[in-house]
Amino acid sequence: MRWVVFALLAVSLLVSASSGCETYEFYKIGYTVHDTTERHAQMVKWLASEGKRCNQEQLIIIWNNLPDWAGVADSAEIRQRVISLFSRKL
Repeated sequence: MRWVVFALLAVSLLVSASSGCETYEFYKIGYTVHDTTERHAQMVKWLASEGKRCNQEQLIIIWNNLPDWAGVADSAEIRQRVISLFSRKL
């Protein structure tokens, strides 16, 4: 399981290098902020400030990893922000 997470992180880093969207920062919030409320607030803030730089592939990576990265901080608000960012890219 650990290798899968590292592989996904590596792929997201490669994809993010071309667009300015640093998905590892979002990943880092999930694994370093242990307070659920604070993690949720930081993820929402990151999506608001950095999410518009992400391309569709990066947003899909974020969406697919939200259960692991956000944990119990995963919410309808975060999901709606990702959907909104994704739909702007269509």
